[in-house]
Amino acid sequence: MVKKNLIKAFFVSISIGILIFSLGLFLGYGLDLLRVKDASLSISEVELQTLDYLTSQEFIETFGGDYCDILDSRLDKLSPELRNIGQTLTDYEKKNIFSGQDYLLLKSKYFLLEIRAYTLFTKLKRKCSLDNDLILFFYDQKHDESQRQGYVIDDIVRSHKVHVFSFDRNFEVISFLVDRYNIQTAPTTIINENKKFEGFVGVGEIRGSLSSKS
Repeated sequence: MVKKNLIKAFFVSISIGILIFSLGLFLGYGLDLLRVKDASLSISEVELQTLDYLTSQEFIETFGGDYCDILDSRLDKLSPELRNIGQTLTDYEKKNIFSGQDYLLLKSKYFLLEIRAYTLFTKLKRKCSLDNDLILFFYDQKHDESQRQGYVIDDIVRSHKVHVFSFDRNFEVISFLVDRYNIQTAPTTIINENKKFEGFVGVGEIRGSLSSKS
């Protein structure tokens, strides 16, 4: 009798364990779907802002208007949105919160949006002779020196008007950008297309390379 009770208790314990494990997997999968949906929505909002910019650009070029002021203000709104999305995706990846094909597609889409925004910023800067600073930051995921460099750039963003575009240099979708700037190591920081730092660089050196010193 005692033996039967022990066997019964064993199978009950196994069943409860399997149930808890299955619920955990189901909950994790559900949370991943919510995170993917949330990140997708944020990216869609940035796509809408980009379309707004391009539409405004075409309208001004056709009908006239203050090209530089209007478009500069629109791009100023786009830059922090992109940075926030990038930080969210990076945090997810560092914590192994979600991965797989959905994540790779989201990150690829994000990087392409960044490249497009960088192109728009550069075009506007040249056309309007703006002194806005542009920083390209290439990193390796889960790389200590890249993370340290990221913290330095965050500090720069808090104290300067600077637009930062960060890229995982190993992502295939940005290979043409990596080739253009000959990115060989991480971190690599490029300021205003003409100043390139390979390896970690401190706040002082970056500030000294900016057009705006305050």
